Amino acid sequence: MTEQTAVLLVAFLVGLVVAAVLLGTASRKILPRSAMAIAGLAIPIWVVYFASSQGRSRLASKGLLSTMPDALWLGLTFGVFTAAFFLALGYIYGDAKRRQMPAWTWVIAAFLIPNFIGFILYFVFRGPLLGLCTSCGKPVRGGEAFCSHCGGLQGSSIGRIAADNRTI
Repeated sequence: MTEQTAVLLVAFLVGLVVAAVLLGTASRKILPRSAMAIAGLAIPIWVVYFASSQGRSRLASKGLLSTMPDALWLGLTFGVFTAAFFLALGYIYGDAKRRQMPAWTWVIAAFLIPNFIGFILYFVFRGPLLGLCTSCGKPVRGGEAFCSHCGGLQGSSIGRIAADNRTI
C-alpha cells in the first residue's frame, strides 16, 4: 500500500464517520430528503468521474494519481466528503427551521464562508429550541415559566414553583 493510498483510506474513513453521525439525525427528521439524495449521489458521481479516462488524465496531468485503484480511492474520498458537506448543510437547514431561525440564510452562510467557519458560526449563534405554549400554542422558549404571548403557565417545574409562590 502506497503512502497516498493510506492517506486516502484514512480520509475516507473519517468522512464515513462524519456522514454516519449526520445520517443518525435523519431518524429525528431534521435532515431534509433533498440533502440525503444529494449526499447519496455525490459518492457515485465522484467515483465515476475519477475512474473515467478524463478524470484519470486530469489527475495525471497535475502529477497526482494515475492508476485505477488510486483514482477509485480518491473518488470515494471526494464523494464521502462531498456527501458529509451536503448532509451538514441539510442539518443546518433542518435545525434552523426547528429553532424558527432563517434557515436559508444560515445554509448560504455556511456554504459561502470558507474553512467551515460558517458551520461554526451557526452552532455558536443558533437560538434555543422552542416549544409550544400549552394555552395558546405559540412558540415559547424551553424552560420559561409563563408564555410571553398569553401569560399562560407552562408545564415546567419552574412554572409550578412560581405558581405555588403566588398562592402563598
